[in-house]
Amino acid sequence: MKKILFGLIVSITISVNGQFLQSRLLKVNQSDVAKFEAAVEEKTKLYNSKEGQARYITFKILTGPYAQNYVRMQYADDLSEFDAIDKVGNDYWFKTTGKLHVSEGNRIFSRNAEATYSPEGAERVNHRRILYYKIKPGMEKDFWRYRTRLVEALEAANWPNRVSTLNCNSGCDGNWVMVRYHHKDFKNEYDDNSKIFPVVVEKYNELFGKNSYEDDSQRLQMSVDENRTRHHQRLPALSSSWN
Repeated sequence: MKKILFGLIVSITISVNGQFLQSRLLKVNQSDVAKFEAAVEEKTKLYNSKEGQARYITFKILTGPYAQNYVRMQYADDLSEFDAIDKVGNDYWFKTTGKLHVSEGNRIFSRNAEATYSPEGAERVNHRRILYYKIKPGMEKDFWRYRTRLVEALEAANWPNRVSTLNCNSGCDGNWVMVRYHHKDFKNEYDDNSKIFPVVVEKYNELFGKNSYEDDSQRLQMSVDENRTRHHQRLPALSSSWN
């Protein structure tokens, strides 16, 4: 099965806000799912739930070639946090989950502040629609024009949920960006896209000129070699607290 690979983003015009994610794919036999999830929940409770401990987010993959497997991400405010090795927690992890999963890949992403939309007071939700873009060399300007302008249009339309954009900084292959749309569930995703996103398009054209949404979105599509869509579900019991 072909692996999903993400690439290095080089963009001098886009800044990040100091948030980093180190991501691994965890492949689990379906017969081991219950034992695996129980072990990850216990490990997270013991070693990733208190102040000063490493923080993790665990997602179940819902679609694509790795559906029904998992992604586990270590979250850090500063890149230097990845230097700290939790030997006790890691030993516990391998003792309890070592025979229940195969880990593939280790990629570091940084959150892109200018292309991320974070509405104040937004509800914390667990459903993710994720877009993976592989940008063509030299086409960054066309790509980022749409992604950064869209943030302003989302705000003008009062889009209810977070849209997080991540640059892939290490462990990558090509020129990849990950965009993560937060929703409550599939129904909420459909309702947002069918009822609210047309308002986003209207606001986009009001802000940047007639037909600008169509022109900019087409330029984005022309700026990428690949564009993939996947869905993930955050598993709260297997993740560190948001607090």
